[in-house]
Amino acid sequence: MSTCPKCGNSISPDEVICPFCGYRIGFEEVEEIFEEVPEERQPPKPSLTKIRLLFTSPRETFKELAYFPENKGTFLILFACASLSALTILVAFSHLKIEMNYLYWFGLFIAGFIANLILYMIMWLFLSLSYWVFTRLVYGKISFKRVSSFLGYALITFVLANLLILILALIIVPQIPSESLTEMEALTIIQTIFNIPPFNIYNMIFFPFLVGTGILYAYGIAEEFKTSFTKALVSSLFFTSLIIIFIYAMLYF
Repeated sequence: MSTCPKCGNSISPDEVICPFCGYRIGFEEVEEIFEEVPEERQPPKPSLTKIRLLFTSPRETFKELAYFPENKGTFLILFACASLSALTILVAFSHLKIEMNYLYWFGLFIAGFIANLILYMIMWLFLSLSYWVFTRLVYGKISFKRVSSFLGYALITFVLANLLILILALIIVPQIPSESLTEMEALTIIQTIFNIPPFNIYNMIFFPFLVGTGILYAYGIAEEFKTSFTKALVSSLFFTSLIIIFIYAMLYF
């Protein structure tokens, strides 16, 4: 015989409800567990915190995204990429011996920012769709929002790539004589600029940093499907290599 923890009367071990006081036997522990869950659940970290953790503890960032997928941080990263690209364009034009007022410089920055933001958003959506299809084929069902969140934060590598390009532009972009530009159209001037270092090596810089994106994406896959990071890394790098081959073929063939 067992004893009811509330009234103290003897009851059968098979009893679920005490016949004397109506106490539900064994339900107290279950209720306590469910009551503690909301209290133990931590609120999602701010987007800037998750971006900062990408440099110190990327696993923490993608663990957070696996539970709370969001793209606020993605847009911050895309804005940073577009801003750095627009600044690089200003640096390139500053090496041209052409007189331009401040309004022209501001308009050039805004145009460069908008154009690059659109390009980076297209690239993010293309990569997200590609990785989503690949992940579903290899691992199983996963939402597009979660994949786009993983990819968006993984694109932090492109912020570093654009920062490197900007630094190189400040150092090694040569002066272009204004005499060679007097009869050129705007499009020809832009083509001339992007045929000189460091802009003509951008693709060589782009591909290694895309590999870095694939490495970071592996953290998201490992957290989402509870698999080993090594297994997720191998599959992610394999598909990233296919993406690189595809982009290279589109650019040069």
